Parts: sequence; C-alpha cells; structure tokens
Amino acid sequence: MTRRTRSRWTRPGRERGSATALVVGACVLVLLIGIAAVAAGAAAQAAAQARAAADLSAVAAARTLVDGLTGRDRGQPCAVAAEVATRNGATLHGCAIDDQVNVTVRVVVPFMTGVGWLPSGLGAEAAARAGPAP
Repeated sequence: MTRRTRSRWTRPGRERGSATALVVGACVLVLLIGIAAVAAGAAAQAAAQARAAADLSAVAAARTLVDGLTGRDRGQPCAVAAEVATRNGATLHGCAIDDQVNVTVRVVVPFMTGVGWLPSGLGAEAAARAGPAP
C-alpha cells in the first residue's frame, strides 16, 4: 500500500477556487473604476460646454442689447441668448438685464442621459455676464 504524500504547495480542498473569486473581484473593481472615469470625463466635458455656451449667450445678448440702444434693433436680448444657448447644446435657465447695459445668463448642459441605471437629470451649470467695458 502506497501512501500518498502532499506537496508543500498543495492546499487543503476548502481553499480551491479562491483565486477565481479574487480575479472576479478585481475585474469588477476595474470595471467600476472605468465607469467612474467615464462619468468624470462626461462631467468635465459638459462643464466646459456649459461655460462656452454661457459666455457666447451672454455676449450675443449684450450685443443685441447694445444694438437696440443704438437704434439697430435685432430682437430681444434674452431670446437671442436662448437661441445661442440652444445652438451650443445648452438650455437657458436664467437671463437678467441689469442697469440697462449688462446681461447675465445662466445655462445648463445635460450629461449622462440614457445610461439606464444612472440618474438622467444630471447637468453642468454655468453663468456668464457681459456688457460694455466700464
């Protein structure tokens, strides 16, 4: 009768498959980090787009306001700001004219819509002010 000897590298049977669980856990962790990186990138891109849309909308509204004051009426400043914001992928959420010369706009650019399990109401907000130089 031969006796079966164990190598010092052989583990008891209850630990079999533990490396598989560790690999699966590591893959899930890498996947979650990737999703977080994509979400952060989308948020940064939406924030940059919101800043650009706010700046362009404010300048267009201020130009329309100045043209209106000089007799070259081209429309309502806030309506022009809304159109410029829409063309830049944003939604105008506020437009104010103060002291009859400065225009302040607030825009929102949505992101992460239609991903399924992520909330769809997320958006980057930006504000800008434009008017004649003091």
